[in-house]
Amino acid sequence: MYSHFLVGVLLLLTFVSCNNDTEKEVPDVSDIEVNVEVRRLEQEIFALKSKDEIVKYLIENPEIEHKYFLQAGLYPSRAYLVDALWDFRQKVENDTLKLDADRIFGDFEKQKKEFEQAFKYIKYHFPDFVPPKIYTSVSGFANWGFGGDVIDFGDFIVIGLDYFEGETATYRVPEVPNYILKRYSPNYLVPFTIQILSNRFNKVNANDRTVLSHMIAWGKAYEFVDEVLPYVPDTIKVAYTEQQLVEVNYNEGYIWSHFVENELLYKSERMAVKRYVDDRPTTSEISGESPGRIGRWLGWRIVGSYMKANPKITLSELMADDNANKILRQSKYKPLSRK
Repeated sequence: MYSHFLVGVLLLLTFVSCNNDTEKEVPDVSDIEVNVEVRRLEQEIFALKSKDEIVKYLIENPEIEHKYFLQAGLYPSRAYLVDALWDFRQKVENDTLKLDADRIFGDFEKQKKEFEQAFKYIKYHFPDFVPPKIYTSVSGFANWGFGGDVIDFGDFIVIGLDYFEGETATYRVPEVPNYILKRYSPNYLVPFTIQILSNRFNKVNANDRTVLSHMIAWGKAYEFVDEVLPYVPDTIKVAYTEQQLVEVNYNEGYIWSHFVENELLYKSERMAVKRYVDDRPTTSEISGESPGRIGRWLGWRIVGSYMKANPKITLSELMADDNANKILRQSKYKPLSRK
């Protein structure tokens, strides 16, 4: 695929256009007040020096005990959980993960400011939005029956710092392929969390299982992140390298024609979604050089075109719209073609 356009791509390698091919007007949110509460659960847990202190901590924090530590239902009583936390606390590997988190994230102030700015933009678009509390954690990659990368519990979100420690960490997320592992790094932490948060607003039609429906759902999620993190590079938002993003932009017409000519949009077979929307190292059906998840990127292109063609549509209205076919139809989407 891309070999046909190599010369043109090389000319474009220093330029990455935004999704809508025009700069968006970023609203002024300086007067919007939000309160971002951060709790460092890993600091609190590793400060406990006995099982009695763990019991006292759980009694004083029932929400954390029941929603977070007991999330997987592995422990039938508090006594089992206390034993597990004590065992977790004693493992040298977990102590190392915590020390790496201290070194890499420090006081978490940088991320806190990024969340504060993102929450201001969310509140601008969704005035009733109440910012969740941000709890950080180290869970030993969820091997003790609690934790994960990012978990939204409603009134609070737990972020597993051990997942996002990146290349300088002593331990990396196990059994994860490299094309996914690269996204588990510090600069992805806030955008990844905001993308998870977008699920609260992203209405989808559960009865529509077509490739198009999945594409538009992801396109809306990317658009949400783009609106509330306007200064984060598109490479982070879609998890492509700069070269990959330049190449898919350059070959957009070719990519779209592949979807149309193979009648992919309205296929509902799980395998079609897996090939074109789910995580894969490449979309080999298009080309061995075509990055995975290309349906998500293309869905964002369609959503961006829809917002451009319908400037009165707000972000909240977009996120509440679960009619993927309507969004495509009213987008007047015409891919750039450089063939």
